[in-house]
Amino acid sequence: MYLRGRLQWSLLAISVISGLIALVLSRGSNTDSISVETTVESTVPPTTTTIYYEPVYYTVNPGDSLFAISKTYNLNMADLMALNGITDPDKVNAGQVLQLPVPTGFVPVAPSTTMDP
Repeated sequence: MYLRGRLQWSLLAISVISGLIALVLSRGSNTDSISVETTVESTVPPTTTTIYYEPVYYTVNPGDSLFAISKTYNLNMADLMALNGITDPDKVNAGQVLQLPVPTGFVPVAPSTTMDP
């Protein structure tokens, strides 16, 4: 117990003395000070432009299904249903006009046709 208390007092004394030395040295003469010029770069991107896409509509033909329409235009069927307020994907009537989602800039890539050895 005595060693532990003595060690703690020694570490406290060393910390206080080194702190006082650092304080005295930092308050010394400023004749040897170095001036450093700093620059700040903005991380805000330059002005962006938004591209407006006209809505694309599709008129359902007899025999069309929502699944076939989404596959033909490479769309997510859930997005197509949400955009047109369709709750039942089996209830699409011929002559009904559907709005297709606007392009997002994502181009799907076909899977690789390379076979494993």
